[in-house]
Amino acid sequence: MSLNLMTVFKTSDLQKFGQTASNVVSLAFKTNKKNGSKIARAVLDNGTTLIKTVTATGVEIGQVLKIPEINSIAQRNAVIKDLTKNKITQEQIAAMLDVSQATVSNVLRKK
Repeated sequence: MSLNLMTVFKTSDLQKFGQTASNVVSLAFKTNKKNGSKIARAVLDNGTTLIKTVTATGVEIGQVLKIPEINSIAQRNAVIKDLTKNKITQEQIAAMLDVSQATVSNVLRKK
């Protein structure tokens, strides 16, 4: 099944956060090489990022996650640590934040 970035984030997903399609600045997929699932990322004009996971067959997993605007390395590190506490894998965090998995690992090593 072919996935289209424009259809992953529905109008209802954006409306939950008071946004419309015109507020989307960037859309991207990151593919998990092990299972073929994709993390869809929509960056909004207010700096927040919306995340949605879609399996290789197109099944949407869970709800849309909202990551607040990150303005510093300290904020990024706090978000990484928080996501880890909530059972999100390093690979998923790296895809969500568009950083390398080594960066995530280094942040978690410095606890």
